[in-house]
Amino acid sequence: MKRRTNDARDLDYPLIAFSNSSKDVWTLRNAVEGVQIFGGIGSGKSSGSGKTIAYSLLNAGYGGVVLTSKMDETVRWLDYASEMDRLHDVIVFGERSSLEKYSKKYPRLSTPPCYFNPITYESNRPKEEGGGQTSNIVNLFLTIIKMGNRVSGTGGGGSSDPFWDLALERCMTAAINLLKFALKGDKGDPDDPTAHFALSVENMAKVVREAPKDKKSKTKNEKEEEEDDFDGYTVECLAHATLYIEDREAELANGLASEEDMEEFASEKRAYNLAFNYFMHDFKALPDDTRGSVTETFYAFANPFMSGLLADYFAQGTTAAVMPEKTFKGKIIILDFPVKKYLQVGINAQCIYKMLWQQAVERRESEGGGQDLNPVFLWVDESQYFLNQQDMMFQTTARSSKACTIFITQNISNYYAVMGGNRYKERVDSLLGNLATKIFHANNDNVTNEWAARTISRTFQTKMSTSIASGDEGTQNTSITETLNYQIEPHAFTVLKGGGPQNGFRVSAVITVAGKEWSNGNNYARIFFDQNPEKIFTL
Repeated sequence: MKRRTNDARDLDYPLIAFSNSSKDVWTLRNAVEGVQIFGGIGSGKSSGSGKTIAYSLLNAGYGGVVLTSKMDETVRWLDYASEMDRLHDVIVFGERSSLEKYSKKYPRLSTPPCYFNPITYESNRPKEEGGGQTSNIVNLFLTIIKMGNRVSGTGGGGSSDPFWDLALERCMTAAINLLKFALKGDKGDPDDPTAHFALSVENMAKVVREAPKDKKSKTKNEKEEEEDDFDGYTVECLAHATLYIEDREAELANGLASEEDMEEFASEKRAYNLAFNYFMHDFKALPDDTRGSVTETFYAFANPFMSGLLADYFAQGTTAAVMPEKTFKGKIIILDFPVKKYLQVGINAQCIYKMLWQQAVERRESEGGGQDLNPVFLWVDESQYFLNQQDMMFQTTARSSKACTIFITQNISNYYAVMGGNRYKERVDSLLGNLATKIFHANNDNVTNEWAARTISRTFQTKMSTSIASGDEGTQNTSITETLNYQIEPHAFTVLKGGGPQNGFRVSAVITVAGKEWSNGNNYARIFFDQNPEKIFTL
């Protein structure tokens, strides 16, 4: 397939033509308004509409991020990229053993080992872009914890008692700020993950674990060793943090400091005071059971980052090749940590990257009213594993950021089940309302089919009825009525074709796009997706 020559950054750039009619063209404008694909197992959602859209994005030269759930997802995308002559743009972020396997099958694929440390990435961003903000790092971690709770079935959005959420947030904030100031006091390298006071999950855990205890909470041996109050990693951090604050205060006392410097130091001193008071007074005085609950919740989050996959690939340095900003230049980053292999750790790893990529996309600045921004995409098959509340917020601004979100899942019930928490249905419906293109494949989930029928909506339809009166002089009466009925009844979605040789490798689906009237005069169209997408690009 030849790359089209017109500007693929234009919102009216045609990605797919479903017929020769100009009304049946699907454009970049439609793509950046979001896509949701529903279809049961074997319905052809991935090999039909999914593959067609993937080819259109690759054909246009866009960069993006691919999340993986199934074991074959990476190979599928490598095949797509190879067929579309985009292998040179692909970066596979995964374990070394897997990279070796891919490099043998795809000799043109570059597979250097990659690492991504979310803490250093977030900390080292320019301050004018909001980089280094403790609250952003804490929010990242809390999102990961809530995601883990949802998938494990222990909660939809954190604890049912907000006290524990706030207590954990306060503990994390104090630990992060303390490490920041200790590293400055030690004059350590902020880019060195092995520095004694480096801002890392492992060091955060040490701060919490070795925080001073109240005498009432000490064991007999601890009471006999009073020097424990003056030893330990946390106290060492406090000493170096205090040294930094005192030195900085003395440095600014000469009266030559700018107003900006004074404001920055005032902010730092407030954060230092909160961290100092937290570990020397508040946390120290917590009852044993309360302190234990907070620390255990924190350890449950921290432990995966101290050994195994997350420690190996998300707690070291950061490789330039997998910086989220690389996708803005057309790179395609495949997160090769499939859920079916890595389970919860795979979800956490990919959700970390997804969240930071979304934030990077939203930070992009345009000098030409958005026209100069290169479109990017987020591809999420089995999207129920990776769904979170940030997706709702991200999708509201995705169009201005030129970000195409493609979510694929079996049914809407998956979303209701994993979203959890209060008003879960409203949150899911809100997200789906901001995904303007909806494609429905064969499905036996009645909740999804009813929802699809309502989404396409009802119209007034004419119904003619005839009655014949009995008797020798029977008369015939004809009446015409208009009734409000579904344009497509829910049962129709159960008999859509799933492709394969029995259906001529053609997958049937129903597509609706917000604000679009198709050539048939309706707000929906019945589409056949060829499982060989080459045949669908008729522009």
